[in-house]
Amino acid sequence: MVNQFDYLSKRDVFSPEVEALVDVETGRRYTYRAFNKQANRIANVLQQEMDFQKGDRLCILAQNSLEYWEVFFGCQKCGGIFSPLNWRLVARELADLIEDLTPSMIFYDADMANVTLELIQEVAVDHWVSLTTKGAHVEGSLVYEELMKNTNSTPPNAVDLSYEDPMGIVFTGGTTGLPKGAMITYKQVAFNTLSTIRDILPGDVYINHLPLFHVGGLYVYAIPLFILGGKVIQMKRWDLDTLIRVINKEKPNFFFAVPTQYRMLMNHQDFGTIDFSNVRFLTSGGEPLPLDVIKTFRERHGVKFKQGFGMTEVGPGCFALDPWDAERKIGSIGTPNFFIDAKVVDSETGKDCSANEVGELLFKGPTVTIGYWNRPELNKDLLDDDGWFKTGDMVYFDDEGYYYVVDRVKDMFISGGENVYPREIEKVLEQHPKIAEVQVIGVPDPKWGEVGRAVVVLKPEQEASEEEILNFCTDKLAKFKIPKSVAYVDNFTPYISGAGKILKRKLRQDFGQEGK
Repeated sequence: MVNQFDYLSKRDVFSPEVEALVDVETGRRYTYRAFNKQANRIANVLQQEMDFQKGDRLCILAQNSLEYWEVFFGCQKCGGIFSPLNWRLVARELADLIEDLTPSMIFYDADMANVTLELIQEVAVDHWVSLTTKGAHVEGSLVYEELMKNTNSTPPNAVDLSYEDPMGIVFTGGTTGLPKGAMITYKQVAFNTLSTIRDILPGDVYINHLPLFHVGGLYVYAIPLFILGGKVIQMKRWDLDTLIRVINKEKPNFFFAVPTQYRMLMNHQDFGTIDFSNVRFLTSGGEPLPLDVIKTFRERHGVKFKQGFGMTEVGPGCFALDPWDAERKIGSIGTPNFFIDAKVVDSETGKDCSANEVGELLFKGPTVTIGYWNRPELNKDLLDDDGWFKTGDMVYFDDEGYYYVVDRVKDMFISGGENVYPREIEKVLEQHPKIAEVQVIGVPDPKWGEVGRAVVVLKPEQEASEEEILNFCTDKLAKFKIPKSVAYVDNFTPYISGAGKILKRKLRQDFGQEGK
C-alpha cells in the first residue's frame, strides 16, 4: 500500500514512464519511476544507515541539482523535516540556524565545502554528507554516491503521517532581522497544490531556476507540478544565457522570474529569437512588474504575464493577478487564491477596512503555518482570537476587490528577489567602533530592484569612509545584504517620532532616491 503522502510512489503508479525531472547542469533526465527509485534509495540509507526517524531534521547546503530533489523526497518518505539552508549566507549566519534546528545530518556540495569546513568546527551534527563525487570533500564526510551504491530501491519502512505534520522548515526573516523557521505542513502543500490549479495543468513543463532554499523554488510550483504529473526542468542557478537555451530546447509552458530578471531577458541580444511558442504565461512576483516589460513581451512574442503575492508562512501562494488584468490593474497583486481568506483591518482599532482604505493584511485558512520552529513566544500570538494571521503588510483593495501593497513588511526591502531585513544589517554595523547610530533603508537600483543604504551617525571626532564601513560587513553578512552606499547625518533627531521611534518613512524621503 502506498502512503497518501508519498507523492513519488503515487506517480510511479499513475505515470511511471512520464518524464518528471531534468537536470540542466548534467543533462540527466528522470521518469517518475526512476525518480521514485532514487528517492527510495536515499530513504533506505537514512533509515538503515543513519537511524533517521519521523520528525528528525535534515539540512542541505547546496545549489540546485537532481540530488537535491532526491534527498528532499527521501527525507519525506521517512517522515523527516527537510530544512534547506541558504548557500548565500556566511558560516556565522548558518551556524545560528543549524544550532536552532539541531539536524541529524547536513548534505552539502563541492561549492559549499569551504563553508562546511568552518561549520564543522562550530556545530555538532551526527552526519555530514558530500553530494559531490569529484571535487572538494571535508574530511570525515560520507559520500552520497557511495551510500547510494550500497542500498536498493525497494520502498522504505512506512511512516504514519498526518496533514498537521511538518514536511519542511523554511527560514524567513522578521522585523528584527532574526531568522524564523516557518513550518510547512502537509496540509499547506495539499491546499497550495489545489490553489495552483488556477495556473497549472497536468503535464505542464516548468523551468525552475529559483534557489531551492526558498519556498518559491521548492513549494510554489515544483512540488504541485510533481503531484500533478508535470515536468520540472531544474537549473543549477539563475543564468540568463542558460535560461534562453533551455527555453528554446525544452519548450516550457511557464516559468517564474522577478521583474529584474525579466528586464535582463528583455534586454538580451537574442530576445527577439527566443521560442516562446509553448508558453501559456510567465509569472512574476516580489515587486510590481513594470508596464514596459509587460508590453514588450506581449508585443514581441504574444506572451502574457501572471503576477502574484506570497508568503513563506501562508500559502506560499496567496494572491494572483490573471493575465487579462496585467495592464488594466497594473501594480495590483490580484485577488486571493483558492482556500485563502484575506481581509484588511485598521491596525489600531482592528476594524475591517472598506474599499480603498489602507490597513493591515490578514490571512485565514488551511494554508497558514502551524508556527515557527522553536519560537513559543511568537507562536502564542501567531493568530488573533478569530484565527487570523497578521502579516504586517499594509495594503488596500479597490472597488472590484483587487489588492495593492502599499508598504512591505515593516522596513524590509527586496534586492534581486531576496528579502533583506535592515535590522539584521544594523546590528552588524552597530559593532563598528566609529559608528554611534545607524539606520538601513532600501533604495531603487536599476539592476537589483533595490539595494541597501546605511544612514550613519559617527561618534564624536571620528571619521570613516564609505568603503571602510561597507568593508566592515564582509564575512559578517551575505553579499546581497551588504549595503551599496552610505549617507551621513549629524543625528537622527529630525527622524524621531513622538513615541521615540525612528521614522524610516522620513529617512526614505530624504535618502531613499537612487544615486542620492
